[in-house]
Amino acid sequence: MGNLKRFRASFLYRYVIYFVFLIILPIFLAWWVYEKVLYFYYAENTVATRQINMENSLSLLESSLEATENILVALKGNQEILYYMEYRPEKPNMMYGTFKRVNTFCEELHLMTPYLHSLKIYCDSPLPIYAGPFVRMENFAGGGELKKQIEDSGYGEIIWRVEVPKTGEFPAIYAYQKLYAQNYLKCVGYVELWLSPQLLKDYVAMLNSLSDDPQAVLTLFYGDSPIYTNASCKDTALVYVDRESGYETYYWQDQYRNYLRISKLELLLICSGRLSAVKILPSGNIPSILFSVIFVLLLVLFVAFFLSIVSLSRRILTFSSFIRDSDPEKLTPFLREGRAKRRADEFDMLTDTYNTLIRKNNSLISQIQKMELYTQQARFLALQKQIHPHFIYGTLETIRMTALQNRDREAASMIFSLSSLIRYSISISEKAVTLRDELEIARHYLSIQKIRFDNRIGYDFCVEESLLDMELPSFILQPILENAVVYGISKTLDFCTLTVEAHGDAGRVILTVSNTGLPITRQRLEEVNGLLCGKIEPKAFTGRHNGLALDNIRERLLIFFNGRASVRLALQNGRTATVITVIAPETAAGTAKNPGE
Repeated sequence: MGNLKRFRASFLYRYVIYFVFLIILPIFLAWWVYEKVLYFYYAENTVATRQINMENSLSLLESSLEATENILVALKGNQEILYYMEYRPEKPNMMYGTFKRVNTFCEELHLMTPYLHSLKIYCDSPLPIYAGPFVRMENFAGGGELKKQIEDSGYGEIIWRVEVPKTGEFPAIYAYQKLYAQNYLKCVGYVELWLSPQLLKDYVAMLNSLSDDPQAVLTLFYGDSPIYTNASCKDTALVYVDRESGYETYYWQDQYRNYLRISKLELLLICSGRLSAVKILPSGNIPSILFSVIFVLLLVLFVAFFLSIVSLSRRILTFSSFIRDSDPEKLTPFLREGRAKRRADEFDMLTDTYNTLIRKNNSLISQIQKMELYTQQARFLALQKQIHPHFIYGTLETIRMTALQNRDREAASMIFSLSSLIRYSISISEKAVTLRDELEIARHYLSIQKIRFDNRIGYDFCVEESLLDMELPSFILQPILENAVVYGISKTLDFCTLTVEAHGDAGRVILTVSNTGLPITRQRLEEVNGLLCGKIEPKAFTGRHNGLALDNIRERLLIFFNGRASVRLALQNGRTATVITVIAPETAAGTAKNPGE
């Protein structure tokens, strides 16, 4: 007992106590806190990176849905289908050939997306040939509520429906849209596209391949009801949470959640797991030998450990600075320094995981860019086929009346111009034409209208010689001139002049078509320009179709000139003018920075 009292009063006892409580315990506590901070920091970054990858991968699913929308656009713009459905009672002998071409066209649409399971066109009236893709409306299997929703939909509106499976499999996706007659005055049928459940199955499989947490629970909700989960037991499936895309981390509960909202299909994908399963930083980095070594060895280990922490902090700061300074739109792998001189550690595992995710992300971005390119090509071909030929019918009637009354050269001239127009319209393709070609067909069109309106129309072309070989999509000027005739010149009995001007100005080409007919109202001018600048959606656009025709031209110009073109209406000294502006590639960047100039 006396020896114990003497030891407690000795310097060695006090030194051991001070060393343990002032050095050893603070070191262990500081290291434990430091490790936890690092763990939660990188766990947060890993969950955030996973959220970015999930949102980027959503573009692949949206590309398939956009391909479906392009199929609907192609069907809506196919004149054979509209002709077959609108005029089937009057010309039954011609219907068989038309039906064969329609059937071939519908079969070719399956090439636009591998997930298209079937295509049906429902209608009420009897057909001479009632076979696929045409189906009687009485066989519509979507239910009365869905049918009412489709009937109440607007022009161009797409109704999406997810069919909830009864056996726990992935759901099928349906898209519906109205088909209108060529004059857009009545609905002649409904289109139904059935996308295979393999679409969502492949998408979920891709998300599983991106996850580095094999124990993560993934649940797909339609509305607030779960329709798929990879959990082995339904009791472990996730609970629905009404929120948009994002992620949440619960450090004290050791949980994380990623949310992905697929708004178009009213689907919500929730992925949940344990933060500890991410394996960002392992615990227990302090060697157990520290508990049994002598004081001198402990100091040596402390210095070595401190130097190791300094090295790790430097590498962490380097990696953090790399992530912070990286361009979000162009992520690159992290290149480590001096790996050949040391063994791989946990930080190398983290950077390897990060580099793997970046490579997968870059691969997905490359696939998305290819899908966007294919989608643009499909949109370009579909938009070029949406040309309104109703002026031909009016011209034919005028030719008939002129030939019956006069039997002179005017009829021959009109027939020649009309044949040129028809020949040019039939030769429309995705290939570009020159401004010279467009001006030539515009002259033919205006010569017909000049005779039709009893020489009450005059026209003038003022185009710089250097611009005549400029390439642009076909049938750009004729629809604009037709708008001028229909909505300006035909509304007045005065002599009217049409002017087509084209000139270069500071890296831009400005093409203007103006007329002296009835001027457009301020209200209508604002509505059409709102549609052309994207403030008004086409499905929300009201009134006549002149704005939609200009929007069609704007879409084709944007695709052809890679976003460097614009279309707008203007009032210039009492004249209604349509102004097309094309920016040269070398000045496009500066124009984007100063859009008001």
